Amino acid sequence: MRIDFGPGVEWGGLSQAQCERIARDDRHQLTYRVYFAALWKANRIAHAEFRMGELARTLVDDGGVIPSWQSVTNAIKRAKALDLIGQDSTARCLTLPHHHFQKGGRAGRRCSVHGDATPWAQAG
Repeated sequence: MRIDFGPGVEWGGLSQAQCERIARDDRHQLTYRVYFAALWKANRIAHAEFRMGELARTLVDDGGVIPSWQSVTNAIKRAKALDLIGQDSTARCLTLPHHHFQKGGRAGRRCSVHGDATPWAQAG
């Protein structure tokens, strides 16, 4: 898939490994850690799938305390309200808008939570 944000739109790459580091760093607010978790795990259709409880375990604090289901849900809601992640995001799959995130390479193009590849990704 060719990365294309539109005519004249500049873009740059990011390190998904660095995004994982930030997602796991409890110095950052939970809302932004959710966003970086989405960037870290996003595949070619901008879906970041997590196994049951995996997102909460990613967001553990330095003391080893895993945030409650409600804390994770609230952080996802705040990230949606800030347009950091897609409105269809859940604790099992965080999505990123196509105008915000695109990925090439060999990453997957499917989502077991939301279904198969989105129409824009099928063309790529």
